[in-house]
Amino acid sequence: MNSLTLPKNGKNTSIENSQSILFIGANGSGKTRLGAWIEIDSPQKNLVHRISAQKSLMLPDSITPQSIEQAKKNLLFGSPAWSVNEKKSKWNQKPATEMLNDYQKLMVYLFSDETEENAKFKRSCKLSENRIEPPITKLDQAKELWENILPHRELVIGGLRLQTCIKERPDHIYNSSEMSDGERVIFYLIGQCLAAPQNGIIVIDEPELHLHKSIQVPLWDKIEKLRDDCLFVYLTHDVDFVAAKGASQKIWLKSFDGSQWDWEIIDKDENLPEELLVEILGSRKPIVFVEGENNSYDVSLYRSLLPSFLIIPRGSCTQVIQTVKALKANKQMHHLDVYGLIDRDRRNETEINNLEENSIYVLKVAEVENLFCTKEILEIVSERLGRNPEEDFNIISNFIFKKLQKELDGQISLQVSNEVKYQLNNFDVNQKGEHNINEALNNLVSEIKVDEIYSETRDLFTTIINNKDYEKLLSIYNRKSLSSQISEALGLAKKSLPETIVRLAKGESNIDIKMGLKPYFGKFQKFIK
Repeated sequence: MNSLTLPKNGKNTSIENSQSILFIGANGSGKTRLGAWIEIDSPQKNLVHRISAQKSLMLPDSITPQSIEQAKKNLLFGSPAWSVNEKKSKWNQKPATEMLNDYQKLMVYLFSDETEENAKFKRSCKLSENRIEPPITKLDQAKELWENILPHRELVIGGLRLQTCIKERPDHIYNSSEMSDGERVIFYLIGQCLAAPQNGIIVIDEPELHLHKSIQVPLWDKIEKLRDDCLFVYLTHDVDFVAAKGASQKIWLKSFDGSQWDWEIIDKDENLPEELLVEILGSRKPIVFVEGENNSYDVSLYRSLLPSFLIIPRGSCTQVIQTVKALKANKQMHHLDVYGLIDRDRRNETEINNLEENSIYVLKVAEVENLFCTKEILEIVSERLGRNPEEDFNIISNFIFKKLQKELDGQISLQVSNEVKYQLNNFDVNQKGEHNINEALNNLVSEIKVDEIYSETRDLFTTIINNKDYEKLLSIYNRKSLSSQISEALGLAKKSLPETIVRLAKGESNIDIKMGLKPYFGKFQKFIK
């Protein structure tokens, strides 16, 4: 079990962990400065080796080894003459911001270690008549792990230089200075971790930097295994990296006021996926959970209209509701501004009001896709295309009213069924005993007048159609494909209207589209600036 000492509320606090601790925090929360504090000022500074996010990847073609003591001090402290108390000089007195250029020093250290171990091996062989196994040097370890991560490449270690070739193609060899950024940074990270003190603390600022997503976690997992004597401390705002490092202890770095850090260990919540918690804690924006999936047109539209919010799609409306309620109930997250935004989807006013009490707001359209069909947005698109907005809207509205007329029985039935379901949800689950439960159910069912609900719903639809109430139609007509079906009426390619609107919303029509759609966001519109 390893421990890490951290500053909190003017005092130092120790955190126990088996091998890795991961700090997640938004930009400006003090991650890099905390890493510098751990290296320069913490009580454990003699054990700490920090790998900065700001680093040069200039790799030399040839190396001149030194004594191993000099090479190690030069790498760890910045000069053979300096000690652990002079680490700040290594960073030119700016440990949080200075770009480190120490690839040459790393290579000198690794080749000096190689020379030292080989010299010891040669002496041992001369003094013994028995076969002695050659040592596994740090260069050997780095080569094995590097080739494991990049199986299509091979490191060629010869004399005092490092070269690379395509696996089993020694004729395609190139110098270390010609390696790709990915190849160089992988070797750099492995080498730096091998150079850390025994039973040390390795601090890595932005461990995902310059690395492809597919190799980030496998690389660090293998490095941790290689240096299983060390405690690894990761400082990152990369949500995917944090979520993938499932076994690491997670700490939320809330803020830094210039002298003190505010942090908190992230408690697991059975009602909230860890990756979701991490995404929330890594952002400074208020959060809005919406229906849908990433990369969908509706979620893209939300992000264009609400840039001051972190928009997180949660799939269904049920998941949005559950997530908002779970976060509101989580004591660790109680201070966050969290909202839900869902489709109207045949909800009655009582249900809408109840949801709003829990910060879950309901659109004034049956489906979010209906936002693409509003009169205001159709006029903006028509004008941008140099067409006649009034004529286009008349054609489109007539088309949609005819579609609703054809689907009238189905739409009425859906609305009625949803109301029946809502009323059944009012069943008193606190009843006890067979008789009481049975009686409560029978009473509830007898109070649900399906014929009356059906008649009222039919009258509602009929009135909307007869009055040509287009805005009201969009509030009750559940048909996700409407916006795609009307694309051609505007002279656009089939199904391309949503894509066109999102593109306009990201460009110079942003304000017009935002103001046009604002009334359709119901009571949530008070947050739209």
